[in-house]
Amino acid sequence: MSERPSPSADRLVIVRWRDPLIERLGHDALGDYVELFWLGVLGPTATWLLRRLAVAAVAHPDGHQVNLPAMASALGLGWDSNRANAFGRALQRLVMFGMARHVDGTVAVRTVVPPLSVRHLARLPEHLQRA
Repeated sequence: MSERPSPSADRLVIVRWRDPLIERLGHDALGDYVELFWLGVLGPTATWLLRRLAVAAVAHPDGHQVNLPAMASALGLGWDSNRANAFGRALQRLVMFGMARHVDGTVAVRTVVPPLSVRHLARLPEHLQRA
């Protein structure tokens, strides 16, 4: 196993969040389910961020150092490591909704997302609730 990269102010180490139950019952983070159902919960910026981070986590299972200003720019967002910004808020939303978590100086990201909870499903438009 290779040594995990270390974080810095404008870099973040991403690792894959292994969760056997969700990996068995859930949906691919890059699949249609995320766009149809999680988008309305996470919001568009956090959804795109989840997808980008999931790609990195799959491609580099031992950890990958993400250049935050470059990723923010690729998502159409500004970056300032000394201020609150849209990128930071999107990352916090991923943590808040259980798509990412802080682990030992890294951020573990789900590559398979759980089905929506009843509470989140109830907030979606009726046609999506029936789907």
